[in-house]
Amino acid sequence: MSVTVCQICDTPIDDGYTLCPACELDFALLLDQYVPWTHALEASLDATLHPGGHQPTRIITPTAPTPLRLDVLDHLDLLASIAQGLWRRLTGVNILKWQRDLCPDIIGCLTDAAMHSNLAKIPDIGMYVSQFQRLKPKTLAIIDPLDRATPIGQCLTCGLTVTATRDAETVTCPVCGREQTASAVRLDLLERSIRSGKAFTAGECARLLRGAGYRVSVDTVYSWKHRGLIDPSGRNDKGQPVYRLRDVAARLGHDTPDD
Repeated sequence: MSVTVCQICDTPIDDGYTLCPACELDFALLLDQYVPWTHALEASLDATLHPGGHQPTRIITPTAPTPLRLDVLDHLDLLASIAQGLWRRLTGVNILKWQRDLCPDIIGCLTDAAMHSNLAKIPDIGMYVSQFQRLKPKTLAIIDPLDRATPIGQCLTCGLTVTATRDAETVTCPVCGREQTASAVRLDLLERSIRSGKAFTAGECARLLRGAGYRVSVDTVYSWKHRGLIDPSGRNDKGQPVYRLRDVAARLGHDTPDD
């Protein structure tokens, strides 16, 4: 005698069902999660928005961007197709009310499906669960992109450039394997940059100092310049004024890096 099992976890279930209660609840909650994600995706369609932390904020780009992010549009189309497919599978198709069967509202499809009494009974539910699970990483990558690793200085042992994300506390050199604190690497970069006598733009000076724990912004550097406390030492290839980092650091007085 064959036993009916859940299509996701293989738990024995009653005849007529295809999901166990636990997997049905998990899937319903996943569908509900897509509601705020869909709103964030729609906001992220605007190419002048910089998404992050599910809170898209508008930025001014140096060149006119494409009005729409085509990758996000394609992702929304795919999500709509799968959501509408599941919705039609649950509610059936009414040839006399074909306008209803178009159901262009992604949010409506998701919420209707999550609450539908037949969610754990349709024969091919495992396929839909798999499709929504595969869409989740790409969806989150669009609306909440990962913090990318950038160079922060040189390994304190072998001198190779090491990279880290913004919030990383430790880094491991890919060559010598030494583990070191990111703050120590950034502070070493700052000290070497000061000793070299090199000049940087106001923004670069502020980033180097902030990386070592000092509270200073690009506006602070501009303020010092306008008050005559520091003077540009020239201009870079783009015509931007540059300042010797040692002059900017000297304005910090006896301040110490934040703990």
